[in-house]
Amino acid sequence: MSDIFQKAAGTSVNVTFGDKDAEKKHTIAYWSIRGLGAPLTMMLCAAKAPFTLHLYDLVEKGEDGWTSDYFAAKGDYIRKFKQPLWNLPFCVDNETNRVICQTNAIFAHLGKACGMFGDDDVSASECEQLLAEIYDLRDVMIGFVYRPNPAEPADVLKNAGKYCAKFEAWLEIQGEKMENDDEKKAKVSVVHLVNGKFSAPDFHLYEMLDQFEALAKQENVDLYENFPKLKDFKEGFELLPENKFYLDSWLHKELPFNNVVGRFGTLPGPKTYVHTKSAKEATFRGKGVVELSP
Repeated sequence: MSDIFQKAAGTSVNVTFGDKDAEKKHTIAYWSIRGLGAPLTMMLCAAKAPFTLHLYDLVEKGEDGWTSDYFAAKGDYIRKFKQPLWNLPFCVDNETNRVICQTNAIFAHLGKACGMFGDDDVSASECEQLLAEIYDLRDVMIGFVYRPNPAEPADVLKNAGKYCAKFEAWLEIQGEKMENDDEKKAKVSVVHLVNGKFSAPDFHLYEMLDQFEALAKQENVDLYENFPKLKDFKEGFELLPENKFYLDSWLHKELPFNNVVGRFGTLPGPKTYVHTKSAKEATFRGKGVVELSP
């Protein structure tokens, strides 16, 4: 099945953990950026679940246009898998040949497969709420990066702060729960959003904080000035041993935050991609088939 997607993808990454022949239960795909693909990738890496990642390139077409092999392939994917909701990102459950689209649905599917979607109905619903709220935070960044006539960076950060305040309050409650549970308090600190354990929203919040932190640094603003618990979450989460493999990989370090048509984080650094002129710097595109393992 992987060959179907590999043909149009600029890069196909086989991610394994010691056994290159291990069964890959999932295939995921996104643009050749971090964006929504990064937290999905990071979660599978933390779970040490072998998978294939396809990255589709957006490249120059003419003097000011853009194109991608993905656009031509998408129709074939829809017909083959009978999935009219097809979009990036998408996830293929290779055991059932089922395609899941829409980001939060993929987070839920992979979270459950990795044991990272809560232990019961209550914690699962908490994961769902958090994923929706984090997506709202993401929309603040998306508006700045891609939409015409964006707000000034200072206003973007101020708007993001409204959501950061909510997550700060959430983390405070998680801390209070731990203070009332001596066993948990001895084992973990507040580096997780739900019950002191890995869950799907952890990974998306981490990615969005990384992006807003980079924007804040460019503006000489301390993103965490009023959010110390959020800072502890971000710094603590990236120090967890389960996240080391992904954070040390080129998928985290060399892919840009956003796609080349945007105005922020469209090259690693983060720097901004300039049509045609920056093509030689886009070494994250067109890597072919790549093997990645600790």
